Amino acid sequence: MFGWLKNLFKKEKTTTKKIKIISGIVSFGYIFGLGYLGSSDPGEWYRALIKPELTPPSYVFPIVWAILFFLIGLAGYYVWNFYESDFKRKLFGTLYLMNGIFVYLWSYFFFGMHDMNSALYTIIGIIIVAELMILSAFGTNKKSAYMLIPYLLWVLFATYLNVAIIALNS
Repeated sequence: MFGWLKNLFKKEKTTTKKIKIISGIVSFGYIFGLGYLGSSDPGEWYRALIKPELTPPSYVFPIVWAILFFLIGLAGYYVWNFYESDFKRKLFGTLYLMNGIFVYLWSYFFFGMHDMNSALYTIIGIIIVAELMILSAFGTNKKSAYMLIPYLLWVLFATYLNVAIIALNS
């Protein structure tokens, strides 16, 4: 009856429950923590910008980011505990750290400094790191790679918004 659940965890490499718990706290705490630090009220500056027609309503962003952060955290947890390649697991971990920093920096540049150009360069870094995370996850835990695809798609959409806002407000 629960064979699918057993198959989900069949490549488990982590040996203790304590390590799993710690890796879960680190994976989720890191991405949600940086997301929280980078979040802020967009303020009057953002509301005054001309935005493209495809810009979602403001309430959509925190919902989407919460879902994406959950998927990113879950992907990090799976890669760390259920892996095929230790090298790719460590590569993924490094990329995971870089991704969190880039996510924070994008919010800092765009909303904090009102520097849309630096935010654009940063989001290009996010795209590159997200693609590399997906590729390294495919080599170690395919489920994690699939969990990251919605994130990459959203970041590509966010890049469109970033570019369009620059173009419309120049």
